Amino acid sequence: FFLVSPEPEMSAEGGLDEVDKKEIADREITLISGDGKRFTISAKYASISAMIKTSLLDQDTKEITLKLTGLTLSKIVKYMENRKGVDMEEMKWPIKHKDMKDNVGKGNEWCAEFIDEEAKNRKNFYDMLLATVRLDIKGLQNLGVGKIASLLKFCDASDLDRVLDPAISDGKLLPLRPSIIEDRKKDEAERLKKREERKKAREAKEAEEKKGKK
Repeated sequence: FFLVSPEPEMSAEGGLDEVDKKEIADREITLISGDGKRFTISAKYASISAMIKTSLLDQDTKEITLKLTGLTLSKIVKYMENRKGVDMEEMKWPIKHKDMKDNVGKGNEWCAEFIDEEAKNRKNFYDMLLATVRLDIKGLQNLGVGKIASLLKFCDASDLDRVLDPAISDGKLLPLRPSIIEDRKKDEAERLKKREERKKAREAKEAEEKKGKK
């Protein structure tokens, strides 16, 4: 039984690369969230996470407890089960399309639909993305970052402050928060102030130059 985030096993020959090359004996294991939710899954499927794979090199490992909520872990498990132990290849950058299906390429349509659906609730989406970093699931992490890039690249400039708002729960943009509106007013006032200062400085310099010519 492993506690949270065991240290990756290192070897003199190749460190983590050697771990990546090792095969995991397929068996059922249980992933346990920090709030006690339990998910039974194939060890082969779970080994899509480099961190979990390191733990599973010990053939006696049957359960792994993770510092994730049950909700976040359920999303990770859903991805693992669909990918069947093979992480999605990282997408090519920069992101060129608004539609994620066009970004992920043929054969990865499910992944595009999955990330589109998960991103509708921004907070839960961000929690899942952070989990991919902890668990070292590079394909899913890349997919999530790609989704963020597409949201930013293809939104109206006026919506940049709203499109990643963690309060979004259904994919629909919310009105700007009063604090953001106030910050925008302050930024605009500061911009106008500096422009006026530059204008006065320029006029003063021109006046001095004219005075010196007389």
